[in-house]
Amino acid sequence: MKRLIALYAFLWACVVHAQLSPFGTSSLLPVNPTSSDNLKLSMLDRSCGGAFRYKADSHRVTMAQNVITVTLGETTNNIFTLCPLYPREEIDLGRLPAGSYFLNVNEAPNGIAPRSGVVIANAPFTVTDARATKVAPYVRLDYSGHWWDPNDSGWGLFIWHDARDNVLAAWFTYTPDGKPMWYVFQPTWTTNSSTATALLLQTSRLPGPTSPPPAPTSYATVGSASLDFTNFGTADEGKITYTFTSGAQQVRTIQRFKP
Repeated sequence: MKRLIALYAFLWACVVHAQLSPFGTSSLLPVNPTSSDNLKLSMLDRSCGGAFRYKADSHRVTMAQNVITVTLGETTNNIFTLCPLYPREEIDLGRLPAGSYFLNVNEAPNGIAPRSGVVIANAPFTVTDARATKVAPYVRLDYSGHWWDPNDSGWGLFIWHDARDNVLAAWFTYTPDGKPMWYVFQPTWTTNSSTATALLLQTSRLPGPTSPPPAPTSYATVGSASLDFTNFGTADEGKITYTFTSGAQQVRTIQRFKP
């Protein structure tokens, strides 16, 4: 057993000190990330074997500007016997916008065997734009945000537009008697600046004794709507075209809300 522990300690020392690349024996998953990928750091699992064992899933990930720092969890003297020969763990770094970044991984400063060494120092990596190599109708501008009609300040849209060009629009407005009302629609793109017409849905849920109430959410189709940014040339202006059931088609010019 002592020889096995010594072997684990030797292998671990090699991982820390033999930085053959900016990431050493660690790696990014995927290796060449895009803005649509959920990025992970794959590294030796320190909760298995070795002279220093770490509590599983106790690391912290922070970000300041374009620098991501992973602080590993505190050490523990628990013995893990059921470990694979080369155990690894994946640390979730999240989904990042296109750009250049640096990654730091630091030892835990606490625990039964405190260490303060640097595992990975300022390792550079790049996240490419997931849309850059796509062809129409995929979009190259990001329309996510809060949109409104300057001529009607009690009306607006929240638009979520992800790197795969999925769109969800939540429309908040008021009924003729002044009550707040929400609608949602999920259009698909027909060109790189305009969407197809999608069903306009109104959701509701019966009240109950808890929050949220136990009754399931239901929805009703109340019309249709589409978005168009074709003739504006920026990611800050557009229009919504909508029709309520048994009503006339209407068009509103919208702008991205800027405090």
